[in-house]
Amino acid sequence: MNYFSDADKLKAKFNGRVVGHLHTNYPIKKISWFRVGGCAELLFKPKDLNDLKKFMRIKPRNLPVTILGGASNTLIRDYGIPGVVIVLDRAFNYIKQTAVDTIECGAAVPSKKISNFALKNNLGGLSFLNTIPGTFGGAVKMNSGAYGAEVADILISARFINNKGNELECSPADICYGYRSSNISDDMICISAIIKGSIANKDEIIKEINRYKKHRDAAQPIKERTGGSTFKNPVDIKAWELIRDSGCSGLSSGDAIISGLHTNFIINKGNATAHDIELLGEKIKKRVKEKTGIDLEWEIRRIGNGPKVEL
Repeated sequence: MNYFSDADKLKAKFNGRVVGHLHTNYPIKKISWFRVGGCAELLFKPKDLNDLKKFMRIKPRNLPVTILGGASNTLIRDYGIPGVVIVLDRAFNYIKQTAVDTIECGAAVPSKKISNFALKNNLGGLSFLNTIPGTFGGAVKMNSGAYGAEVADILISARFINNKGNELECSPADICYGYRSSNISDDMICISAIIKGSIANKDEIIKEINRYKKHRDAAQPIKERTGGSTFKNPVDIKAWELIRDSGCSGLSSGDAIISGLHTNFIINKGNATAHDIELLGEKIKKRVKEKTGIDLEWEIRRIGNGPKVEL
C-alpha cells in the first residue's frame, strides 16, 4: 500500500487548531463498499459545524480537499487521496420533523434511515430512499433516485459550506439538477437538507417500501462488494441492456467481474484492486461503443491517484 511521507507534517498544520479527529494515512478501503483503494493522506472528522467552518478557513489555499460520504457509489484509486479527506460524523447525522410534511436531515444521515423515519411519521413520497445506499449529502449532490423518483423531486432547500468556510443555503431553483447529476461544485460541502413528503397511510407506505425492496433484492447483487450502478442510463435505454447486448457478460479484470444478476454492477470477488475495477469499466465502455455507438458515462465517482488505465 502506498503511504504519504509528509502526512504528519500536514497534520501538524491543524494540531491544536481544530478539535475533530485527524488521522494520517487512513486506509479508506475500510469504509469503501468495494473494499479497495489507497490511503487518505489526512482524514478529518469535524466535531461539529463550527469545527468544519474553522478547518475550511485555516487550511492552506492550495490544499486538495475531498468530501467523502458513505463511499457507496465511489471508487477510490489504489495510490490513495492526497490532501485532506473530510468525512462528516455524528454531529451531521440527525433527523427531525420541522412541519407536518417536512423533514430536516443532516448530510451524514443514511438515505435509508430517512425513509424509515418518514414511515414512522406517516410521510409518503420518500420510500424510494430506502433502496439508495450512502448518506444524504452525497444523494443531494448527485441527485440520487430510484423507481421514478429522485432527490430533486423532494428537496426544499440544502445548506452548504464553501471552500472559504462560509455557510450558504440553496433552493432547487439555485441548483441545476439533471439525471444523476447537479452543478454543485466539489468545493461545496453539503451539511443538511430539508425535504418534503406527503401525509399517507402507514400500511400503504409499508407496501411500497416492501415492493421496492423485493425488486431490488431480486435484481441487484446487494450482498456483494459493489459500488452500485456503474454507468448512467442513456436516454430511452438502460445501461444494463446495452452491456448485455454488446456481449460483455463474462468480462473480467483480475478479481473484478460483471455481476451475473445485473450487468450494470461490477463486483469485487475478493482481491480486486481499484485498477482492476476501473479497467473492467473501461473495457465495458469500449465494447458498448464499438457495438452500439453509445458512449456510456460513469455513474460511479472515481477519486484519488492510481496506475494509468490502459486497454
